[in-house]
Formats: sequence, C-alpha cells, structure tokens
Amino acid sequence: MDAKQDNKDNKMNNGPASGEREERLTSPGEPPAGEAGEAATPEAKDGPAGAGEEPGEENEILTRLQAELAAKEEALAGLQQRYLRLQADFDNYRKRTRREQEELTRLANARLIESLLPVLDNLERALAAAAGAEKQALETGVEMTLRLLKEILSQEGLMPVAALGQPFDPEVHEAVAREETPEPDKINLVVEEFRRGYTLHGKLLRPAMVKVAVAAGATEQETKQDPHAANAAPSEG
Repeated sequence: MDAKQDNKDNKMNNGPASGEREERLTSPGEPPAGEAGEAATPEAKDGPAGAGEEPGEENEILTRLQAELAAKEEALAGLQQRYLRLQADFDNYRKRTRREQEELTRLANARLIESLLPVLDNLERALAAAAGAEKQALETGVEMTLRLLKEILSQEGLMPVAALGQPFDPEVHEAVAREETPEPDKINLVVEEFRRGYTLHGKLLRPAMVKVAVAAGATEQETKQDPHAANAAPSEG
C-alpha cells in the first residue's frame, strides 16, 4: 500500500512540471514551430521575386525613353537640314529676282533711248541745215521732231495735264500768278500756262505752272480765304 501511494504521488508531482516547461518554450501569440515554418515559406518566396521584377521594369522604361530621344534627335536633324536648304533656296531666289529686276530696268531704259534716237537725228539735221535754211523749212523740221517726240512719250504712258481754260485744280495745277477779271464766269479759271504738266500712267509726274483768274478788286485776305486761290501768287501789275 505504501509503494502504490508513493508512485501516485510521483506522477502527480512530475505532471505539472512538464506542462510548465512546454508553456515556457512556447511564447504567447506565437504559432507552433511547424506552423511558423510553413507561414514563413511564402514570404521567403515572394521577397526575391518582387525584388527581381522592379529593375526589369526600370530598364524597359529607360530603353523606351532612349529610343524616343534618338528618334526626336533624328527628326530634329532632318528639320535643320531642310531649313538650311530652304534658306539657301530663298537667298538664291532673292538674288535672282534682283538681277532680273535690274535687267528689266536696263532693257526698259534701252528701249526708251532707242525710240528717242530718231528725234536726236532730226534735231541734228535741223541744226546742220539751220544756217542756210529758210524760216518755214526750219519750223517744219522742228514741228516734225516735236510731234515724233510726243508720240514716243505718249506710247510710254506720258500724257499732258489739261490746264488752259480749265478750272484751277490744286491737285494738278501750281498757281504762280493771278489775274483779276471783271467776268464772273472766268473766275478761278486758268488763263495762262507757263509750263506744261504731265502724268505718267495716270499718276502726276509734275504739275502745270499756271496763272489763275480772280474776281476784280479781290483783296489779299479774300484770296487767302479762297481754298482754290490760296495757292495763287499776287496779281501781276
């Protein structure tokens, strides 16, 4: 009886001690050793794989950007070459146009001078024959020369400005004198032409120098107030 009782007491004493050792080996909240090993396995697999994918993506982006940069640089070089060619073509065009304009001017002058040569010939003949020629013959020669010159200039677009007997027009007439008149219907008319005016292709080349009729007894102040007579010189005494 005593031996059985001793064995029973030993078992009861050894049991709690073994349980305490197991609790001390296992911390609260930690999984068992087998479960911790299984849970750590996926993390170990994911870590190296994720670290290997990031450098690959960066290399791919860098390669793509380098390719785009190379394409842009090539396109820019092409545009620069095209710009240089266009600039050279424009410079050549400008020089060629300037030469053509100068050549046209020379040809136009040559044509006009050539058309005036007959006038020069007639004047030389008239001067050569003036010493022994009669007055009528000399007048006829000069009239023919003048008529030929007018025809040539008319073909070039030169036209005389109408002046004598026309209303004074400050756009084409230059009043250098004025003359009083008792006739109301002649007031502000051109009564004398000192130098003929001309237009070239419809544009005024030079105004006609004229004398303008003004009302009898008109004062200097009245003449200044008249927009047409304002350009006229004082009346001739």
